Amino acid sequence: MIARLPSRNWNFDTAAHLLVRAGFGGTPAEIDSLARQGMEAAVNSLLYGAPESVQPPSWAVPGSLRALQLEVRQTADPEEKRELKKQVQRRANEELSDLLHWWILRMTQTRAPLVENMTLFWHGHFATSADKVRQPHKTWLQNETFRAHALGNFGVLVKAISRDPAMMVWLDLVQSNKNKPNENFARELMELFTLGEGHYTENDVKESARAFTGYRIDPLTESFRFGAKQHDPALKTFLQKTGPWDGDQIIDIILAQPACTRFLVTKLWKYFAYDNPPPELVESLASQFRAAHYELRPLLETIFTSEEFYGNRAMNTQIKSPVQLVIQGSRSVGLPVLEGEYLRAGLRQLGQVPLYPPYVKGWEGGKSWINTATLTARYEFARQLVVGVNHRRLGLPRPPKPIPPLAEPPPKNERWPLGLAQNPSSGVMFTQPPPPRITAPLEISRLVTEKDRHQPEKAVRELFVRVFQTSPKPALMNEFQQLASTKGIPLDDPAIREIVALMMSTPHYQLC
Repeated sequence: MIARLPSRNWNFDTAAHLLVRAGFGGTPAEIDSLARQGMEAAVNSLLYGAPESVQPPSWAVPGSLRALQLEVRQTADPEEKRELKKQVQRRANEELSDLLHWWILRMTQTRAPLVENMTLFWHGHFATSADKVRQPHKTWLQNETFRAHALGNFGVLVKAISRDPAMMVWLDLVQSNKNKPNENFARELMELFTLGEGHYTENDVKESARAFTGYRIDPLTESFRFGAKQHDPALKTFLQKTGPWDGDQIIDIILAQPACTRFLVTKLWKYFAYDNPPPELVESLASQFRAAHYELRPLLETIFTSEEFYGNRAMNTQIKSPVQLVIQGSRSVGLPVLEGEYLRAGLRQLGQVPLYPPYVKGWEGGKSWINTATLTARYEFARQLVVGVNHRRLGLPRPPKPIPPLAEPPPKNERWPLGLAQNPSSGVMFTQPPPPRITAPLEISRLVTEKDRHQPEKAVRELFVRVFQTSPKPALMNEFQQLASTKGIPLDDPAIREIVALMMSTPHYQLC
């Protein structure tokens, strides 16, 4: 049995640890509320909170790109076809950028943080990249599938994912038929999704690939349909069991393997607690998971109430993922969420762009989040969000410098100078002003009271709790207290922003 954390050890710091790891952190008031509830009530509030209803993106309907794609197919002119293909590409990129912003914003604002965190976990587990899928509606639909089953039954989720249109495109399941079974999904189903390497044979891959033949996508609804004529109904021998297995039956055989529960609980423990859990802990969790028939809530409840989850090996030892870094900064401090290409560019510099996992196995996580480039990007990204983001710091094209307007157009065959726009009616040129900052500087009034501005030491303590999601640690406070002491009394907004930026640019802030 896994020991539970004694109630006497439940406090502000353990509540903060739970909220940061199970969710994405929160304000000091939210952490204090969890602490006062007690551990069991706090964990239950995350596991059994009311589901949210959020409006999907306006374009998230089947066939959002169908009209343009139809034009491409019907156009005979090569030049026009190329231009229409570019329009399809631009529209898809716009919708995917909108979907990325929609999800990041949802994680930031959610009242069900564990659901969104598990949606992110499943996205990394069943990694599917929009780069290949190229159909924003299918990518959104998969995101909703992860969310719907986030805390439900793992077996039900695996079967849903086997029928998921984005996954079927990603691993070529839509191309698989009885005459030529495609092995990609069958292989990754076992290697990456359920069993791990060493628990199946190449023949198991071939036989299970036959079972998943006939999986198709309805072109009008963009939903799963079964093509019986493309399915192989013959006998198959899989993991030493013989029968006319279909896809669902293959998954049932996999779920009966002890290796499946061990594989998944190890990955969940690594995600929420720490790497390389002891074998006896894995076996205990796996045994419980099997007994609960793959229901996720009882397993997560055991993890989040265990003494080990709050031990020295777990607390403040995990490197934040880029998404955790961005969402926690927004939820705890109020940092803004960028939009469109600005958001994608920022996350790309940090090393994690949701919807675009780099490999079929998702993101490595852990120490892989940090290298010379990404660590510098983390420090600079946090500072820029505090003081207000501009184009140059995100690595985007620099705004053109203002150029004096011209009363007359340039000589024939010469180009207009960069940064000038022409008035079509008069031919007169006007200077294009540089665009403003993408975001305004961090709003300070919600972080520090007017009274605290006159008490720098107290202000720094309050900021420390909010930024680091833990009670003040004297050994870490000195540098921030010294900076505050040089800023005069009362502390003004720029001084407070400088303190927050310094806190968020420390190695300690990269951990949770």
